[in-house]
Amino acid sequence: MNRFFLIILTFMFPVNMFCQMFTLSDQYLNNTLAFNPAFAGSHDALSVSVLYRNQWVGFEDAPSSNILSVHTPLSNGRIGLGLLLEKESYGIYSETGINGNYAYRIELKKGVLSMGIGFGATRKNVAWDELNAADEGDILLINYPESSVLPDFSLGMYYHNNKYFFGFSIPMMLSHELEQNSGKYRIKNDFSEYNYFIEGGYYIGLAPDIELLPSLLAKYHPGHDPQLDINAQVILKERLWLGAGYRSENTLLGMLQCQLNRQLMTAYSYSFDTGRTGKYNRGSHEVVMNYIFNYSRKVISPRQF
Repeated sequence: MNRFFLIILTFMFPVNMFCQMFTLSDQYLNNTLAFNPAFAGSHDALSVSVLYRNQWVGFEDAPSSNILSVHTPLSNGRIGLGLLLEKESYGIYSETGINGNYAYRIELKKGVLSMGIGFGATRKNVAWDELNAADEGDILLINYPESSVLPDFSLGMYYHNNKYFFGFSIPMMLSHELEQNSGKYRIKNDFSEYNYFIEGGYYIGLAPDIELLPSLLAKYHPGHDPQLDINAQVILKERLWLGAGYRSENTLLGMLQCQLNRQLMTAYSYSFDTGRTGKYNRGSHEVVMNYIFNYSRKVISPRQF
């Protein structure tokens, strides 16, 4: 196994407290349901998205992500329902999760305010037999289970209108502590392990058929440095989106999005690390496709929110 991932495992697995592994996504505007349950129903129609991310190309056993999200409002428009299926993996570690989302939506100041809650479970798997252990009797290898199914839940709020959007969420709030004696996880609610997400963006008209959309996603965990994603996209005739962005920790990215018709959208992004890690990989690729089956109400344009 690549030495890089052995270093990751050395630091990760001696720690007894685990939270949900979050998908690193360049296109958070097209992946909002993954971290904010209040986003469910925001497309005002049945919406299906698939996302694939191949990170750090060139590293053996590098992280990869697969996400399927489905969400829709009910007929009265007051309630949004969503389903999220995720598969994350790197090295010998993988997670498979399923999450259901519920959002209550109210009209407020020419926009829609949603309050959401999400419930789900994640199956964590560690293929210990793929490691070449120097000490096969190492207690860290004996006591850590190969597979565990762990419950979790999320909270969030989301507001949007035709000009801007704003969201706040605390996804995957529960922590899971491994008991050394039994080798089983114990569920905990630890405020110091919460992850806080803030998302926002604003449409700016530059000229007829040309708009600018600056946006940001801020992530905060009490035990880690804050992370900030800042993007800006130029929109041409509501068909073609060209963008660039910066993520704290020295990551630059470029984005291309095409609205093929009123219902089908496809997007691609490429990001690369400008720091020391970037010397050893060929960047990261991300592809998203979204299909809106039918509009349940009249909308101005097929935007992300």
